[in-house]
Amino acid sequence: MKKVSIVIPTYKRPDFLERAIDSILNQDYKNLEIIIVDDNGWGTPEQIQTYKKIEKYEDMENFKYIAHEKNLNGSCARNTGIKNSSGDYICFLDDDDQFMPNKVSEQLRLLESQDENWGACYAGHTRVYPTGVRFKHIPEKRGDLYFDILAGKIDLCAGSTLMIKREVINKVGHFDESFTRHQDIEFILRVSRYYKIDVAMDSLVNIFMHPDSNRSKNAEQFEVRKKYFLEKFNTSIQVLPESKQRYIFFTHNIDIAKQYLKQKNLRKGLGYVKSSGKPVKGLYKIIVDMTAYCFRQMIIRIGR
Repeated sequence: MKKVSIVIPTYKRPDFLERAIDSILNQDYKNLEIIIVDDNGWGTPEQIQTYKKIEKYEDMENFKYIAHEKNLNGSCARNTGIKNSSGDYICFLDDDDQFMPNKVSEQLRLLESQDENWGACYAGHTRVYPTGVRFKHIPEKRGDLYFDILAGKIDLCAGSTLMIKREVINKVGHFDESFTRHQDIEFILRVSRYYKIDVAMDSLVNIFMHPDSNRSKNAEQFEVRKKYFLEKFNTSIQVLPESKQRYIFFTHNIDIAKQYLKQKNLRKGLGYVKSSGKPVKGLYKIIVDMTAYCFRQMIIRIGR
């Protein structure tokens, strides 16, 4: 029976941690290892609160609590978890997210049924808002996902939907610790260079959206991260056909434009629309996407 290690990096969110841990304990697959990596920094109020939350689990078999001496970042925390894991497969779970009871078993079933060319599996998810509104996303793309990942078409929810073979990590390496955000995308992109990626076409993870969520996107920071991502993988992009290169730069420029327009910075937003290479198509996409965004925000506010 294959062993599955689940790494939970945690930072300044002790109140949500028990829900995440309990969702692992409620899995219908039982050969599991839970690794909590506390990235608050030893002795900080948040680290002390986190330890109090996990104390009751410490005597459990296959449960590990590891605290960093100081705050590093999410990539470092995931790497610490990987280095201290012993499973044949590894999953990641953000401290404020929740696995469905069949998350591990379903992804394990898919990967065990494939040959050695398949190295990882992601899944659908449901975003849950404080008003009770839920939006479900069920992906269908599988196999060679390299272009789709470069173009930002794959949503891993910070890696919470991902299961990966240990041997794959041994080949492609750990998370790039220079990435403070989008480290899951950078990581799975390297995986997709060598392996096919499967998908569980069901919502297997709840992603909880709350007012102080660190998923919020400041436009300036978003711009820096997008540019860093494109710079990091510029060589990989350049070997693709020109049409795909143009599409990748188009989507990333429009994504940045949308963030600036949400902050009512017309000069920067329209500047990125122009830089996209297809300003008319870009404006149309922004109008459609932002109309859908506003409609979604209205539904979230009224709680229906």
